[in-house]
Amino acid sequence: MKTIYKIIFLASVINLAGCKKNLLDKTPEDRLSPSTFYQNETQVKMAMVGIYNAIQPNATPAQFFQFDFESDNAYCQDAWQGSKEVGEWQTTSNSWAPNAKWSQDYTIISRANEFLKDVAAANVDAAVKSQMSAEAKFLRGYAYADLIAYFGDVPLITQVQTLSEAYVSRTAKATVLTQIITDLTDAAAALPTSYSGTDVGRATKGAALAYKAKVLLYNEKWTDAAQAAKDVIDLNAYSLYPSYGSLFEEAHENNSEVIFDIQYIPTTQAQPWPSSALSLSVWPTPNVTTDLIDSYYMTNGLPIGNSASGYVSQNPYVNRDPRLAASVVLPGSQWGSTTYLPAKDVVPSGVRPRKYAAIGIADPNNCSLNTILMRYADVLLIRAEALIESGSTSGEIYTLIDQVRARVSMPKVEDVEGASLSQSQLRVVLRHERRVEFFMEGTRYADMLRWKDQSLVHDAYGYDKSLLSNPASPSTWEFKQAKLETRTFDASKGWLWPVPQADIDINKKLLPNNPGY
Repeated sequence: MKTIYKIIFLASVINLAGCKKNLLDKTPEDRLSPSTFYQNETQVKMAMVGIYNAIQPNATPAQFFQFDFESDNAYCQDAWQGSKEVGEWQTTSNSWAPNAKWSQDYTIISRANEFLKDVAAANVDAAVKSQMSAEAKFLRGYAYADLIAYFGDVPLITQVQTLSEAYVSRTAKATVLTQIITDLTDAAAALPTSYSGTDVGRATKGAALAYKAKVLLYNEKWTDAAQAAKDVIDLNAYSLYPSYGSLFEEAHENNSEVIFDIQYIPTTQAQPWPSSALSLSVWPTPNVTTDLIDSYYMTNGLPIGNSASGYVSQNPYVNRDPRLAASVVLPGSQWGSTTYLPAKDVVPSGVRPRKYAAIGIADPNNCSLNTILMRYADVLLIRAEALIESGSTSGEIYTLIDQVRARVSMPKVEDVEGASLSQSQLRVVLRHERRVEFFMEGTRYADMLRWKDQSLVHDAYGYDKSLLSNPASPSTWEFKQAKLETRTFDASKGWLWPVPQADIDINKKLLPNNPGY
């Protein structure tokens, strides 16, 4: 069942039209004020939902799939959508993507701060206050973790500001990280392990611990990240869902693997425009790169470049990791009620994503497929990566990665790559596993930023569709690469995004901007 809890911000807490005759009367009649609103549990819940509401994408370049378009996994040729210039390393302080992310995260933070201030005096049960305050802290920590990943030093604001207090400087990333860990630790201590009924979708103890593990990993706190991930595992509340492809279908939402997601409801609260269905299955914008396709191993666990793998370049999809076909609409594969023919599609690369595309939905503008933001497979690989980076080469690392592979019947690491791998060898295994497991889930670009691996920034290639043109005779198809886009790493900018110019124009204390901007 879909829950309305998480995503509906009821109209009664939004400013309504109207006017006042007595300008000296400070009690508003045309809106709900914090001083008059937090009177019972229902109203407090409504205010809490307002914070959750802000985690929806607030602009086209903030859609989760756009971050794959910015990575080596995919490409979007339509500049207006905001990801093309990021993928080309042409981002400026006036670019749409940084502005969207910055404004979205600070909207979450400001709403959480207001909630924490007002709920303290609310006339509700202490247990309700404790739990909902924990949810607000979780969401504030979630937003700040996102900000420091992309912008580095950012203003740390944990109280409701007056106008005179609003002009603040950026805070050192390490200090912001300390606050994030405090928020997520406090949240984990007060939140329940699970919910039922219409409460499904609210932040849980597992969500707080999982995001704590993630932000610690992203900031190279290896030992603490490994422990936080283990804390999630030890809850025994999650498991890998048996069917990888079904994970991303509406019929299988709220399954055992989902730790935190954005929940949508058809008609009432569908995905914001442009939905994943519209963007991925209708528009000509989602181009999967051949680099991504080639990265999936054969079912024997060998990469396609290994002469012993059995790979045949002109029959490229036979005996491949099942996650490839589950994630990508491959040439000649089923696409809704038809066969996908690259030459008849306007997508330049000749390949579309399957994951999250909701292919065949009656109304792509009314897509209510939930967006999974954190799932159990990520926790397993977070712990594995944290152990590797801490210097461990223990058997547990193999066990963690093997669990993820076993779901799709891929061979164990020790049976293919070896059982006595070095740290650098295990790092390669782990990073490959993250790429093929989380394609089109918005994680690859963030991984590129934190790994700081310039080799991942390279030109984007698709297929030469003119060689895949005869639908009646796929045996005549020739799979040859064609260049889509030139991408060159800009060392002067490094791996951070700029503080948006619009905010700098208002508050000069945000200067200096990040290098290169």
